[in-house]
Amino acid sequence: MGRSRKIGQLYVYRLTLRLWEGEDDDLIAFLESFPIGKRIVAVKSAMRNGQLLILETDDLPDDDDLAAFADDLLL
Repeated sequence: MGRSRKIGQLYVYRLTLRLWEGEDDDLIAFLESFPIGKRIVAVKSAMRNGQLLILETDDLPDDDDLAAFADDLLL
């Protein structure tokens, strides 16, 4: 006996996540702590339990602001 068939519209999002050692060590450790087949469940759980649901695109800085901030930090 298999799983019951799901009903409703299916949405598929394909993402590439690039994480850098030394910068994203916490996220790397989080993802590496799960076997490959369970990582998506962990990410979905983290998204549901975190602040991501209230984050809006308008609240995110644009690339120019981030670059200027990085330049200020390096000076």
